[in-house]
Amino acid sequence: MKAMLYLDQVAEPVAVLDEVKIVEFGSDNHPEGDRIRIYYHTNNLNATKTMVELHRDRKMTIRLEDGRSAPALITHASLDAKGQFVGVLRVLGPLA
Repeated sequence: MKAMLYLDQVAEPVAVLDEVKIVEFGSDNHPEGDRIRIYYHTNNLNATKTMVELHRDRKMTIRLEDGRSAPALITHASLDAKGQFVGVLRVLGPLA
């Protein structure tokens, strides 16, 4: 599934994520609204001139290909052995 990341008051997506995997933690170690993580990989993380890696502390909106969206923060961003961007987004609420 694909997804796009948006910053507040920016109409274009700042990142286009080629493949995302949604994981929900079932344990009580995480609060109810903080149990979803999205693992992603993409060939080009920055879709505009905005460098997403510099906005780790800003709340962004993730919009999935199936129409669901939620606020999210970048928890981890890195490169894999093939040169693709990989990382984890922490979803700050329900995916709706």
